[in-house]
Amino acid sequence: MMAYYGDDHTTGAAFAHSVPNQTWLSSATLLQDKRVRRDVLEAAGVPVPRGRAFGLKRGLPFAREFAEEIGYPVVVKPMIGESTVEVIPAVEDARQLDHAVEYLRTVPTLRPDFTTSSYAFTQILTPKTGSSTRTRSTYRYLVEEHVSGQYVRLLLVEGELLSAVRAPRGPWQSDESAEDVTADLHPDLRAFATEVWKALPGLTVLMADIVVDDFRASLTEKNRAIVVDVSERPWLHLHRAASDALPLALAQRILETSSPVPLREDVGSSPIEATFRWDGLSQIDTDIDRATAAARALGAALTVSSADAVTGVVTGAVVGTPRAIALLNELLIEGDVLVSPAMCVETRPRTAPTA
Repeated sequence: MMAYYGDDHTTGAAFAHSVPNQTWLSSATLLQDKRVRRDVLEAAGVPVPRGRAFGLKRGLPFAREFAEEIGYPVVVKPMIGESTVEVIPAVEDARQLDHAVEYLRTVPTLRPDFTTSSYAFTQILTPKTGSSTRTRSTYRYLVEEHVSGQYVRLLLVEGELLSAVRAPRGPWQSDESAEDVTADLHPDLRAFATEVWKALPGLTVLMADIVVDDFRASLTEKNRAIVVDVSERPWLHLHRAASDALPLALAQRILETSSPVPLREDVGSSPIEATFRWDGLSQIDTDIDRATAAARALGAALTVSSADAVTGVVTGAVVGTPRAIALLNELLIEGDVLVSPAMCVETRPRTAPTA
């Protein structure tokens, strides 16, 4: 998403999969190599679980041996990939370990829990051939100690701690048991969050999952905070489980941090007229009908001025609140409305609203 003001393309905000443009690409990429990330955090004195990486080709016997050494239960996760994704927690024995590794033998794009970010190198995790369903033998995974305690997700923006959400069942089961504990977080943990931030420079947004015995108490040798996951993305689905209002408030703060122009609280509430251009549509007539119906459901009105079935380009105008138009854009890109997701959606207000 790119938003700019007037004709000055240098004045605005940009996000790729909710990662602000100010985040260094090298830092975002580093966080998706969990083995390197572990080393960087350890070098900065930030505790992480005991862990080791193994290859799919011949690594399983050594993975079993390591799991026995550190003691079950253990956690299995891809060595390279998005944080919190495809994490297999509470692996209790060798049989379950074998099962977890077998899951990873299926090529990532065919695994039900796999996600990929367009800005980093998760895209290289492809099979050897177009017809193969098996992961490359050079693929590696991590076996880590399963740390027990209270699971808390910390969200920082530009080094400022914005929220702390406790997830009793871990972030993989984001249900109603999640709760916002920001106000109850001990000052030691706030300082700890800052130390994690300093260890990983170049990030506008930092999400750090920690495990601690008591997040309300001071940190001691017995009440240690251990970082089990870090991401350059906010992953606000867990905050949604804690509070319907929390993700919107946090998203607003992230947007304000990335925007050079102050944002009014009431922005998006009054209808505007905007022109649009959609690229990469596969079935023009059906797509126009579906988009028109979706706009109507959002309280907006579409008028199509041109439609080229050869290039897959549709242009026209839309009238509605900026919020409704923005949501329509998201649905066109996300894939729930059109036959296939649009490749690009461009919207220009006829009269630029005050930021």
